[in-house]
Amino acid sequence: MANRRSFLAQASGAVAFLGLGMRNLLAQFRPPYVMESAPGTETTFNGKKYLYFGGTGYYTLQNHPALLKAASEALEKYGMHSATSRSFYGTTALSLAVEKRAAEYYGAEDAAYLPSGYLTNVAGLQALASKVDVVFIDDDSHYSLTDFAGVIGKPVFTFAHRDPEDLRKKLQAQIKPRQRPLILSDGVFPLFGQIAPVPNYLKVAKEYDSYIWLDDAHSVGVLGENGRGTYDYFGLKSERLLFGGTFSKAFGAHGGVIPGKLEFVESIREGHVLNGATSSPSPAAASALMSMDLLANHPEMRIQLWKNAKKVKAGLGKLGIPIDDTVFPAAAWTLKSNDEMNRVHKAMMDRGIAIQRLHYAGGGAEGVLRVVVFSTHTEEQIDRLTEELGRVL
Repeated sequence: MANRRSFLAQASGAVAFLGLGMRNLLAQFRPPYVMESAPGTETTFNGKKYLYFGGTGYYTLQNHPALLKAASEALEKYGMHSATSRSFYGTTALSLAVEKRAAEYYGAEDAAYLPSGYLTNVAGLQALASKVDVVFIDDDSHYSLTDFAGVIGKPVFTFAHRDPEDLRKKLQAQIKPRQRPLILSDGVFPLFGQIAPVPNYLKVAKEYDSYIWLDDAHSVGVLGENGRGTYDYFGLKSERLLFGGTFSKAFGAHGGVIPGKLEFVESIREGHVLNGATSSPSPAAASALMSMDLLANHPEMRIQLWKNAKKVKAGLGKLGIPIDDTVFPAAAWTLKSNDEMNRVHKAMMDRGIAIQRLHYAGGGAEGVLRVVVFSTHTEEQIDRLTEELGRVL
């Protein structure tokens, strides 16, 4: 008993020490700008309104009246959430409606609705675990892929960023007879707005009878003729092509989505994520449902977003900033030093324009400067961004 008390006392001291260390760490990295309004073309930080070119609210639907009304009505009718997981009576009429509408939106047989976009990758990998023997991942992939690549207990190898030939070489070197690989990548690498060369990956995948899984969080709702994401952008359709998306970015809501064949989606529903996590909040589900209708019925929103992306990237190009010239509405760049990037960021904030200073996956040790344009930005707002940026560079 004495030993037990001694152990508990030591553990208590360690926890207190770690707690103090964590508080100090959080204080050191506390964000200097705190958002105090809904994200939009003009957004309030620390009591001041800025012209905003950041975040992932590509259509600014996070504050759309139709989504807010749907969320409010769902909250009143269903409460915050079901207070249990899908396996314990947590399947609500709203979650079923989201899945039915998502299957229609993505042109799939079925779809699973998950509590967050981040969780789609672990759910997808768990569902594929019995079908694959080894994993190959782009070395600039998002945290939610790199964190979970090894969760299924298979060997994991990286390949060079957006490099199909390096992928082929790694497969040739590492694959053993009768092994089936799984190729992991972001659909869009959101920092620099680069789109993965999926058609080339597909050629490699066919040689090795491989599956391709994309984290398509930033692509869904944005890319493709139907707004279905990266595969739609390239006009690809194959049973070996799979992905997870999110409602939290372009759709302005919250939660993850995995569309696909009936059998595959059922394996998602039987997995640990949907059986272990509380179902999505009712307001999130209702707003996701509404947002799919908005984006499906108003393709002009997507066309305007692409137009704005082209305009802002053309403006950045004239300033000598190297950008990836796609219709994805984000661009990032580096300058000669960390201090110089901090100076430019502060100068833009001082001028009332919020751009991003990020340390993120694929951004290197010193991070990047980044701008994101929305479909709701006006030409005048975009011109102001590039004009002011030209003055401070």
